Amino acid sequence: MRSNLVSQCLLCEKVISTEIDSREHLIPNSIGGRKKVSGFLCVDCNSKSGDNWESALARQMNPLSLFFRINRERGDAPSQKFKTSSGGELVLNADGSLDLPRPIFNEQKNENGVEINISARNMAEAKRMLKGVARKYPQLDVDELLEKAQAKSSYSQDPIKFNLSFGGLDAGRSFIKTALALLSTTGVSVRHCEHAIEFLKEEESEPCFGYYYEKDLVLGRPAGVPVHIVHVNGDPDSNLIRGYVEYFGIMRVVMCLSSSYSGSAFSATYSIDPTKGEELGLDVGLDLTLTDIRKAYDYEKWDGNAVQQAMGAVIGPTLEIQYKEERERVLEEAVRFAFANCGAKEGEIITEEQYDRLVGLLWEKLEPWVLNQLIDEQRHY
Repeated sequence: MRSNLVSQCLLCEKVISTEIDSREHLIPNSIGGRKKVSGFLCVDCNSKSGDNWESALARQMNPLSLFFRINRERGDAPSQKFKTSSGGELVLNADGSLDLPRPIFNEQKNENGVEINISARNMAEAKRMLKGVARKYPQLDVDELLEKAQAKSSYSQDPIKFNLSFGGLDAGRSFIKTALALLSTTGVSVRHCEHAIEFLKEEESEPCFGYYYEKDLVLGRPAGVPVHIVHVNGDPDSNLIRGYVEYFGIMRVVMCLSSSYSGSAFSATYSIDPTKGEELGLDVGLDLTLTDIRKAYDYEKWDGNAVQQAMGAVIGPTLEIQYKEERERVLEEAVRFAFANCGAKEGEIITEEQYDRLVGLLWEKLEPWVLNQLIDEQRHY
């Protein structure tokens, strides 16, 4: 049963003209989606569903988006504040850097006068803080202090605590919408999906999705890659249209979009590596019965150990990659800084004095990273 009808909005059923075609992201842009579908949602419904369903999903997935440093088509994953194991707070940014959640100002009187310590997130912030101090202590020379100020890198000695929380009906509706967006590219009408349409449109309807970890449904899964994958298939023998959505290789969801399908068999899959924004050629072996899918609705296919294994399979390799990238970044920055400030000019033979200065400058830049590695090694013994 192929649809030759004029495209209508999935939600409001308004005929979609060029002017109101939203060109919906199949996988939300917020978690690294790239591919777009036309004739699926009108602009108004896209905006409303984005404010509710996609926003809920984005909040749940943001820690993973930041950790994996996803490559978004538009904008960056928003920075987010996390607790450390010792109770402190740090802000993780989309490029993997860490910031203080707020500047630190300490003023302490002692026998020699007043000692003021400032920790700012950048020089502009430090300047603003120093100007405030100068209003209280006019004798201070702000420009002189700024000339002496140095930007230094440091590493958190306490692990960041990631509290991941999956689920909820709004995020569930985002899963269903994504599966239907892929279905809309096959030529099969989304109107055949009675369970999905009812769930999206009626607040009190039964959810038609569940989490599935009984076995790995992704065929030829690439090792260490936090894949996003969407799959739909139609089976006239069982009358099912089934869907599967997986994000970051961790969140794995099965769904029954219809249990009354009588058209031709079909199958479609779309997968990407969100860290690179590159499409993958994966497939999904989704042949579950309606009974199996319904058991997933009731959390009977949830397995905490399998979830931990799924997380370990992508988090461990990513940490290794990030370690190597940080090492290369630090080395390149240290070499560039040392040669730029040792006094030697390009093409000249380095004097002994310049060599000694070069070594000192290299260590100045490498010291925080080296000390952090030593602390990490001690922690693991």
